[in-house]
Amino acid sequence: MGNYPLHVEAHHDERLSRWLWLVKWLLLIPHYLVLAVLGTGSVVLTVVAYLAVLVTGRYPPAIRAYNLGVLRWGWRVAYYGYQALGTDRYPPFTLADVPEHPARVHLSAEDQPPRWLPLVAWLLAVPHLMILSLLYGAARRQHVPLSFLGLLVLFCGVAVLFTGRYPGGLHDLLVGIGRWNLRVIGYLMLITHRYPPFRLDQGGSEPEPPPVAPDRLETPHTAGRASAAGPVAALVTGVLLLAPGVGLGVVGSGLLTLESQRDSAGYVTGPSVRLSSATAAVTAENLTITDAALWGRDVTDIGALRITATDAAGAPLFVGIGPQSAVDDWLAGTAHDEFADLNDGTAGYDRAGGVVRAVADPAAQPFWLASTAAPGTATIEWTAVRGDFAVVVANADGSPGVTANVRGAVQLSDLSGLGGGLLAAGLLLTAVAIALITLGGIGLGRRHGGPPPPVQPPPVQPPAGSPPQAPPLSAGR
Repeated sequence: MGNYPLHVEAHHDERLSRWLWLVKWLLLIPHYLVLAVLGTGSVVLTVVAYLAVLVTGRYPPAIRAYNLGVLRWGWRVAYYGYQALGTDRYPPFTLADVPEHPARVHLSAEDQPPRWLPLVAWLLAVPHLMILSLLYGAARRQHVPLSFLGLLVLFCGVAVLFTGRYPGGLHDLLVGIGRWNLRVIGYLMLITHRYPPFRLDQGGSEPEPPPVAPDRLETPHTAGRASAAGPVAALVTGVLLLAPGVGLGVVGSGLLTLESQRDSAGYVTGPSVRLSSATAAVTAENLTITDAALWGRDVTDIGALRITATDAAGAPLFVGIGPQSAVDDWLAGTAHDEFADLNDGTAGYDRAGGVVRAVADPAAQPFWLASTAAPGTATIEWTAVRGDFAVVVANADGSPGVTANVRGAVQLSDLSGLGGGLLAAGLLLTAVAIALITLGGIGLGRRHGGPPPPVQPPPVQPPAGSPPQAPPLSAGR
């Protein structure tokens, strides 16, 4: 029992406000914003720590102190908020340990993790993550979005509301779940390389805590340290730059992927969609092209659109695109299937009411903006204009029973320059963001971990009346 290096403690207030828990979500908004920044930094710094362990075999102490501080901050917020509702004492804005706060996380002195652990820690933690997902995510329903943990907290809140007292048994259970969760997170961060036990240690205190000498227990020190303004500014700036950097990189990679898929005519073709209908036509309706869409097409230099329908048996097919109102008039009173969704390459439909019957010769209709009828394979190309349109796939003779494989394609200009530029900019911005996050996190970690700065003893004053002492000789004299 007990003796796990990451110690999680929590002791609920004897008297709790009956109504405060109803508005804690509002009071915690500043903490949620800060934790979003700190959490992003923790993910980046954990990756840096993984690389450091793999290369050097050592976990940087400043990163460990920072990650431990993030766990500490998150646990205070969770205990005050909707993971336990255990205290009405507002969480302090600090990474440091606050001994007088009822929710605490601290770490016994740890040896360095083995070099191979970063490669498999995530895999070894999967069983724990599965169990925690049941505790945190079970009982989720569309109309009752409550997890098992959320339901327990709701019971506690209702009990406090009506009785003013906190159910002790539920408190021990909630703290046990939180303790298990923090142990697994700490293991994934490699704050400790001790594998988390498969047990629910309930209660506010750790079970059978071992006697630990004061110099063997992690204790933060902040006195005499430099201002936190620089590390905080670096961390926040890095987090703010990380999202656009990753976004530019993803967009650039996507454009380069599209460029690699362009054919000799500049078209990028989508996946094949299987159409099968007992009616006389399959339609894709209410395709609205606005001025904004046309402007976007001009900016991105998108050319024509191409639609190809193929019948495996070589039967004549018709493909056309025309104004929505004209297509509606043509198909009035005739049952047809409207494309609604796509599932594993097969189209889903909404059946338009009417009689299942043949339609008038599709190719003879005068309203088509682009159309073709051909045996086996029918292809149209169309440059978009403003308006509401519908695409129609039918048998060339208008008879019921349409079967075809349809592929859409869009014509694009050369994307290699734009894609490469965005990818390079994204990589550069991401590298700068990671560097700033690392500098900021290490700076904050140094403020809240390690031994206190040495205190210089005051100079010894010579007794009154004694001759003055000669100055000490330098090394070069």
